[in-house]
Amino acid sequence: MIKPLTSLRFFFAFFVFLSHLSYLKQDENYKGIFEGIFSEGFLGVSFFFILSGFILALNYRDKFVNKTITLRKFYIARFARIYPLYFITMLASIPAFYSSFKILLYNVLLIQSYIPDDKVFFSYNAPSWSISDEMFFYALFPALIIIVYNLPKVFKIILIITFVAFILLLNSILIDESKLHYWLYISPFIRIFDFLLGILLFDIVLYLKKKKQNLNQNLFNFLEIGGIATLVIFFIFHNSLPISYRFSIYYWLPMCMIILGASGSFIFKENTTWISKSLSWRWLVYLGEISFGFYLIHYLVLTYTNKLNGFTGIHLKGIPYAAEMFIITLITSIFAFECIEKPLNKKIKNLFS
Repeated sequence: MIKPLTSLRFFFAFFVFLSHLSYLKQDENYKGIFEGIFSEGFLGVSFFFILSGFILALNYRDKFVNKTITLRKFYIARFARIYPLYFITMLASIPAFYSSFKILLYNVLLIQSYIPDDKVFFSYNAPSWSISDEMFFYALFPALIIIVYNLPKVFKIILIITFVAFILLLNSILIDESKLHYWLYISPFIRIFDFLLGILLFDIVLYLKKKKQNLNQNLFNFLEIGGIATLVIFFIFHNSLPISYRFSIYYWLPMCMIILGASGSFIFKENTTWISKSLSWRWLVYLGEISFGFYLIHYLVLTYTNKLNGFTGIHLKGIPYAAEMFIITLITSIFAFECIEKPLNKKIKNLFS
């Protein structure tokens, strides 16, 4: 585990939470904050996809290259990691979002993001479309990691350039807004570029690890602080670009810099920057560990809280209302992590091993 990266997962999950506080648009006091800041929180998904490729490469690259892990064991581990809580939150969403058995089946099979229809990919627990994407990435990972391992360095550079060129091409030829949204933000067939970018990032980290005797640890200070600063600058000027670019490649550079900066603790076996040291604080790491639950649960909390707001006679609104939903989500996520994720993960692995 790279502790700083684990902690960062929570912060980006929180960004996604902010992007779903759409009720703030109805309040003139907060409309500007939501549209100018909170609505851009979807960038957290890009971070998760890139980080997912990076972490899987970190944990499994050598195992697949040296053939010390079977496909069965890998797929069981991935299924046990994400499906139990995903399935439970999907069931919890049925009372509020049931539409048809066919669409429910798409969700059960985790293929809803393959269908270019927002009534399907945003059905039931809407943020879970990204989990559908993740399952697609997991299915291809064993092949991808071997292909990337055997690619010459120059072809890896060409691959990244090809990703960028292809997405730029899509931005120029796709005019319909709904198609832009699906193909550049939702589709697993395009978002796998983010995942592959994470795998290629790990290759860079391995190269740096081999050269660590010649590395100045200040490099990671630059990458980490520079990555955060770049993300802030990109965020400030995000309205200067069409949203389709922000759905895809716009935030790649700062995300990659942040991940590379935090990887200094992996290369040197110690935290190399004050930011990494701060992010390694055990409670922040724990928040990162519950971030998967936070991500899956927050939309359900927002939905059901909106339905019940005022039921007790207390009508909250604005930021205090958001704070209430955040606290409920946080507490529920801790419960889910301790009572659902960890025990079911272990039971499924034991059952199939």
